[in-house]
Amino acid sequence: MDAKTRDFLDRWYAAVAAEDLDALADTLADDAEISSPAYWGPKGPKSHVMTVLTGVLGAFEDFRYDKEWVDGRELILEFSTRVGDKSLRGIDRISLNEDGQLRHIEVMVRPINGLMALAEAVRKHVMAAS
Repeated sequence: MDAKTRDFLDRWYAAVAAEDLDALADTLADDAEISSPAYWGPKGPKSHVMTVLTGVLGAFEDFRYDKEWVDGRELILEFSTRVGDKSLRGIDRISLNEDGQLRHIEVMVRPINGLMALAEAVRKHVMAAS
């Protein structure tokens, strides 16, 4: 794993664990985009990605990353968490730019009842932030 990828992962894990939104924002490229199960296509820019990630972090309880796969600047991070009484598992598929910043994140979640609980929590947060 190259140094920029390792640095990104160290900063990402620390920011998520601490729910440090400023540190999390520092890992994102200005043209960052997010693809989620709730959207047909990717959405950006960085400010929108941060709004969604803030809602996600606020909804998650007992969040933990379980496993990682790295192929150059392409990452898959497997996670487990709860949203209310719904347990869910998912992956964050992250693409880094040449500077080691998150350029794109695609989130996949299962089962459907966990996805629905997460989507509703994030929808409320995004609407309140608008």
